[in-house]
Amino acid sequence: MKRLYKKMNWKILNLAFWIEIILSYLLPFKVIDNFQYQVGIPIPFISVYAAGLSTSPFMSMHFNPLGLLFNGIIIYLLIILCTKGYQKIMSYGDSGR
Repeated sequence: MKRLYKKMNWKILNLAFWIEIILSYLLPFKVIDNFQYQVGIPIPFISVYAAGLSTSPFMSMHFNPLGLLFNGIIIYLLIILCTKGYQKIMSYGDSGR
C-alpha cells in the first residue's frame, strides 16, 4: 500500500477531480422521467430531484461519493495513459534523428 501511495501522481489525481467537477457543469444533465436529473460522466455522482418550492434544495439532492471517486480514478487513468502515449510517440520521433 505504501508503494502505491508513493507511486501515485497526486497532482494528476487532483487535476482529474477538477476536470470531473468542471465537466459536470459543462456537460448536459441526464434526465430520468422528467423528475430526476443526474450529473456525472461516466458514473452519475449527483442526483437532483424535481421538487416543489416548499422543499429545500439540499433535501432534494443525493450525493454519491463513490461515483465521484470512480470518475476521478477513470479520468486519472486516462490522463496517465495519454501522457505515456505522448511520451512514447515523442521518444520514437527523437530516435529517428
